This record gives sequence, structure tokens and C-alpha cells, in this order.
Amino acid sequence: MFGSEFIDNLLQSVWKSMYQGLYNVTGAVFSKIQDVLSEGILRSRNILNSTPQEWNETAFSFIKGVAENAAIPIAGCIITFIFCWQLISMVQESNQMHNIKPETIVLLLMKLVICLLVCANSFKIVCGLFDLGHWATEHIKFVEINNPDGSGIIDFNNILNSELPEYGFGDVMTMLVNLIMTVIAQVIVYVLNVVMIIKVSMWYLELLIYASAAPIPFSTFINKEWGQVGMNYLRKILAMSFEGFFMIVAFGIYEAMVINIIVSNGNAPDKYMMSIVTTCGCGFGLIMILNKTGSIASSIFNAH
Repeated sequence: MFGSEFIDNLLQSVWKSMYQGLYNVTGAVFSKIQDVLSEGILRSRNILNSTPQEWNETAFSFIKGVAENAAIPIAGCIITFIFCWQLISMVQESNQMHNIKPETIVLLLMKLVICLLVCANSFKIVCGLFDLGHWATEHIKFVEINNPDGSGIIDFNNILNSELPEYGFGDVMTMLVNLIMTVIAQVIVYVLNVVMIIKVSMWYLELLIYASAAPIPFSTFINKEWGQVGMNYLRKILAMSFEGFFMIVAFGIYEAMVINIIVSNGNAPDKYMMSIVTTCGCGFGLIMILNKTGSIASSIFNAH
């Protein structure tokens, strides 16, 4: 009997040591998941809160040079063509200029001058529209939802027990499965972070590429029919300027959604596995809604 009790105590000591070791490693990896995800979201938000020039000054200067040195001359050619076309149409419709009033010519020349000024400052206009969306982004206030002790959104110690009344092989294997699942979740979170950063960076790149050709669509404002090109472009730029605003809103909704789901699953039989699934699932949901922000902004501003 003494030997049996000694063996039981020895096994309990072995199982406890293995369980505690796996528990500590799992807790460290789980905390790393929250830190990595929070860091990725914070980094993406900081990028969205910066201007294109702050994001990449070299790319911004290059695009500005493209707009001024390549797009403006093309816009000048388009303005000249449309202006000549309007003069020809005016002559044909007014019996070879016999019925043209002086104020009509003055109005046409004023439209030409205004259009030239708009084209010359088109890059600044686009940057001004972005500043409008940037101003709205800066005025979004986030609610702090981390635990007071700094343990993150999910407190690891509250969802897994560090001490058990009795230890067994099954408990050790359960903790080993939790560790494996946590490592897989950590890899998924790293991938989600990379996708988030790429998405935000692609938005800036797309915005700069659109801005590089700003003088060309703006040159069509001189004519009512051709002016639809410029209006569509203006709506598209406005939608893209507010796309960052909608991405910031998506981050706020994500954080609120995560904490709400975790609280609602607080009494689940397997809270730890539910927390892992919630973290990864909401991360996938965040990526999906980030990919939808462009179409949301376009639909709101009727841009296509």
C-alpha cells in the first residue's frame, strides 16, 4: 500500500510538472497572440492616421512630379481640343458667329481660365480632399477595452486553470492540444497582420496613382458633356479619401465585436477554445470588412 501511494504521488508530481510547463508555455504564446494582433491593428491605425506624404515622402514626391510634369501637359492638350471643339460648335449653331453675343465669348474664356487654374492645382485639390477624410479619421475616438491589469482583451488565467485538484495523463494531453491550437492561431494572426498592413499600404498606393492623373480628368470641366469624366473622377477621389475613415471604423467595430462575443461566451464549457476561435474568426472578419470598405465608400459617394 505504501508503494502504491508512493507511485501515485510520483505520477501526480510528474503530471503536475508537465501540466504546469505546458500551461506556462501556452499562456506565453496566447499572450503573444493578443500582443501581435493588437500591435498589427495599432500599426494599421497609425498608418491610416498619417498623410500620404508622412506615409512615404519619396513616393509622394514622385507622384507629385508625375502629375506636374507628365499629366498637366496632356491636360493642356485636352483643354485646347475641347475649347476648339466648343468654338466650332458655337460657330455652327450661331450662323457663322452672327448671332453670338459678347458675353457668351467672355463666359467661355472665363471657363477656360478657371479650368486652367483647376488643372494647374489639381494635385493640391486632391490632397485637400484627402485632408478632409484625414480630418474625419483623426476625430474617431476609440474606447479602451483591455483589462485593467494589462492582460489584454482576454485574461488567460480566467479561462484556463493553472491548478487542478488532481492531475492525470488526460489533463496533460488536453493542455498539449491547447498549446498546439494556440501555436496554429499565432501563425494565423501573423498572416492576418501581414494582410492588414498590405491592405492599408495598397490603399495609399492606389490613392497616389489616382492622384498622379488628376489634371487629365479635371481638364474636362470646360465642357458640359465631357465634364462627366471629371465629376466621376472627383467622386472617386472623394470616396477613396474616406476609405481610410471607414477602415478605422472597421477596427473600432472589430474591437467592440470581440469583447462582446467573449463576454457572451463566458459560460461556455470550453472557454479557451472559444477564445481562440473568436480571436481568429473575428480577425478574418476584420480582413473581409477591410476589403469591403472601398465598395462601401464608392456606393456612398456614387463613384464608379
